[in-house]
Amino acid sequence: MKGLFLVKCFLLITVIGGAACLFASSVSSTSDSVTGLPVYPGLADPNPLPRANVCRKTMQGDFYMVMGQKVDVVVDWYVKHLVGFKKYHAVTDHRSQDTFFNSDGTQEVTVTGSPNSTEVFSSSYGRFEPGLAEPERASFNTGKQVCK
Repeated sequence: MKGLFLVKCFLLITVIGGAACLFASSVSSTSDSVTGLPVYPGLADPNPLPRANVCRKTMQGDFYMVMGQKVDVVVDWYVKHLVGFKKYHAVTDHRSQDTFFNSDGTQEVTVTGSPNSTEVFSSSYGRFEPGLAEPERASFNTGKQVCK
């Protein structure tokens, strides 16, 4: 009888421990690994972007594919979760581009629409060192980058 009780306790501890680990891993996946910024719910498995230079500033980031979401819904979510970030809107190659930058231009999130559609194609996250200046941020996704 005592042995059965110990087995049941062990199973209960295992189930609770497994659930805690699952919860901990889901919590950590709510932030982008490069920027630490919140990730839209349901996005997972980012693809690292190749390091690049934008206006002589180093950029690294992550790229997330988005399926079945409307641009306005996703953009509204980022407006609520990226407090203090400035939003820039552009249309490039028939795709909407809504980009959010923090005040010093070191972090950005871009929501890209599918061509000629209200559906989202992707979300990308970037970190710049040093940060982009205001004119560089304003022209970031316009197809006509201005460098200061």
